[in-house]
Amino acid sequence: MRFVGRRRSGKMTAMSKGTSRYSIESLSVLVVDDHRINREFLGTGLGRVVGQVALAEDGPGAIGLCEQEDFDVILMDLHMPGMDGLATANRIRDLDRRSAHAQMVALTADARPEERLRLLEAGFDDYLNKPINIPDLVEAIEALFNPGAARSPREQPAAPTQLIDRSRALAAANGDTELAARLQDMLSRELDEKLPQLDRMIAAREYREAAELLHQWAGAGGYAGATRMTQACRMLRQRLLSGLDSSPGTSYLNFLRIAHATRQTLRHI
Repeated sequence: MRFVGRRRSGKMTAMSKGTSRYSIESLSVLVVDDHRINREFLGTGLGRVVGQVALAEDGPGAIGLCEQEDFDVILMDLHMPGMDGLATANRIRDLDRRSAHAQMVALTADARPEERLRLLEAGFDDYLNKPINIPDLVEAIEALFNPGAARSPREQPAAPTQLIDRSRALAAANGDTELAARLQDMLSRELDEKLPQLDRMIAAREYREAAELLHQWAGAGGYAGATRMTQACRMLRQRLLSGLDSSPGTSYLNFLRIAHATRQTLRHI
């Protein structure tokens, strides 16, 4: 758990929807995500825009922070080991703290319309698909406090043709070249470390565990501009979860080919 950006002293001023007292520069935001690349991206990107960003890597850590600090917005990853995002959100809502009334935004790579409806019915205030760029995220946060504000439609990305799309990585980071480069380096190191781990999971037919790792890489790859690997992660994850009793076969071989090529490209950027 750590804080990014200016730490404000004393209690933070509560701001409700539609109030004229709202300004994004004064917001306190909690990011809850078990993947360090996602936390780095969201923490650094938002830390230059809002008043304060706190980072938690799991549900208990997020609850602990909400018991000590008052947050205006909570960005919640849904797929976390142990206590998932929905259970964490419910525990925070039950606290006797102002953070219990924070604007709660679910972050997930699951883009199905029924998932959005499920989360809104469960009490989330908004739902965003990973990967999301910083300008779109800021616009979504602003809309939480100005319900009448128009939201720009998110463009559907074209089919990926490059292993590393530098322009997309830079756009996601809101033009921050240092952040984009750091995320690419983090992804390269993580692939070095965890591709053998994924191989062991596949060999042991631990497909659900492998799917969780692919879910993390789908988001992180998007932030790093690794567009083809992001697509390959999603395809293999879907194959693993839809056929738990059968071998992933060519889907896994295709993923490995793209992942190793992505890793080599990242090493030489």
